[in-house]
Amino acid sequence: MTNYYKLGCHWGRGNPDFFDILITHSIIICAEWEMEPGDIVAVTNGFDVIALACITENRIPVTQRPELQEVFVKKQIPYEDWIYIASAKIWSLDDNYRFEYKSQKGIHQIRRPDIIDKINSLLNQKHDTEMIDKLKNLLIANHNLILTGAPGTGKTFLAKKIAEALGATGTSCKLVQFHPSFDYTDFVEGLRPVCNNEQLGFERKDGIFKDFCKKAYAAVVRQQIGAEYSKVYEEVKKGKLTGIPIAKGNKTIFCGENEKWGLTTGQMRNTGKPGDIVYLDTIEKVINSGFVNRTALENYTQDLRSIPGVGGNTSDLRYAMYFLFDRIENKKDTIPSDSQKYVFIIDEINRGEISKIFGELFFSIDVGYRGVKGRVNTQYQNLVKVDDIFHDGFFIPENVYIIGTMNDIDRSVEAMDFAMRRRFAWKEITAKSRQSMLDSEDAWGENQKPNQETIEEIKVRMDNLNACIIDEYESENLSTKDKIGLTKAYQIGASYFLKYAMYNNFDELWENHIEGLLYEYLRGTANIEVKIERLKKAYNDTVAH
Repeated sequence: MTNYYKLGCHWGRGNPDFFDILITHSIIICAEWEMEPGDIVAVTNGFDVIALACITENRIPVTQRPELQEVFVKKQIPYEDWIYIASAKIWSLDDNYRFEYKSQKGIHQIRRPDIIDKINSLLNQKHDTEMIDKLKNLLIANHNLILTGAPGTGKTFLAKKIAEALGATGTSCKLVQFHPSFDYTDFVEGLRPVCNNEQLGFERKDGIFKDFCKKAYAAVVRQQIGAEYSKVYEEVKKGKLTGIPIAKGNKTIFCGENEKWGLTTGQMRNTGKPGDIVYLDTIEKVINSGFVNRTALENYTQDLRSIPGVGGNTSDLRYAMYFLFDRIENKKDTIPSDSQKYVFIIDEINRGEISKIFGELFFSIDVGYRGVKGRVNTQYQNLVKVDDIFHDGFFIPENVYIIGTMNDIDRSVEAMDFAMRRRFAWKEITAKSRQSMLDSEDAWGENQKPNQETIEEIKVRMDNLNACIIDEYESENLSTKDKIGLTKAYQIGASYFLKYAMYNNFDELWENHIEGLLYEYLRGTANIEVKIERLKKAYNDTVAH
């Protein structure tokens, strides 16, 4: 059972603040309190909680750390055998997360439910933030990440949080769920029936992932064009740029207006007056429609005014975009480091036939072949229109990141071959690592979150049950046929225990959600009834081991 303590940062009124000692040496002063590993400490300065700590090792007399004697004396803290300290992991709280706890006592055990709830809520946020940051960095380094582990551990929720941490929200984050019927035509491209003038035919259509990649690449081009647009205006203002050659040897003339720049074919019109101003937002509308390079725009035979929001003199618009495309084409860095990141989440990735769904992208998803150097011809390449950005082959832009989630124990799924596995970083999400979900108010949804005492009991029951699942609950020797014989992949995640709030009854939670799942896990094994009883005994054990 976790105990909660308060530790003030001053050893007596008017004495120096010793918070810096705690942070520098990762310790908590226990004095005579028997704090144990796993206990939580709220560190206060006055009535404000400024940090939270988790005890990581058994307490020891401070005299076993002679290097602390000088700093203890300097801070007017006794350096005696009766003063105990314990190693701890300490999280400083930002001003926005600090809260008030009015207590005059320097060190004491916290028993107020509201303060314990607040502490657990903050610790839950800290744990989740640390996990998400680590997974985000892993994804950035590898571009492809799979979250695997036991069912009910919140892998899909984590994937969305990782995307948010990368700044991928709204249209820059897409989630799709694989299933046995999902195929290449859904994912990359395929033929779809169309009806023209009551005549049924087929037309090549982009799949969900290819369409996502087009949007991601368009975002990069928008950023590059925007940066180049600003540079051109500065060159025009300083007189360094006055025009560019166009058809028939004529020149366009630049003009500036309120930090905007435009083009006119005034010499062709023989007026010498500026033409329509070409605004950046108009250029971006064209880019968003898929015209992300000069070739695509040159081969577009329709009037640009057919694109929503585009009007005015589209000849000037074309010349402006040709000029900008040529300038960014000569840049060595194709993808700016601060470009918008796009995250594609594949839920239940191993429930589809991976090799068939990805097809040629087996090559392109490798982090070393992102961008145009990983260009591949797709199965319907001959049907890709000349004004399509993937006319010369499909590639996955460098700003596209893929997160897959999977449960290894799911039946009737396609195994992912080793060659495909090598293209992903893998992170196991264990039931224990996601137990903090139980402390989150949001995790309980519309149901009432139980009191802290009940949540602590849920954690103990969950730990004992999961220990029994992997035969680490009871110490007695069991024969091979009597062992449960399952792995961590079969442990029960916190999501199942969140269903407790539907009944507020542990027996109903067992009967309606957990027992049946365990029967399925053990189907076909020997002594199944005996094993279920042993699992039930562990589930009903409310003593931490």
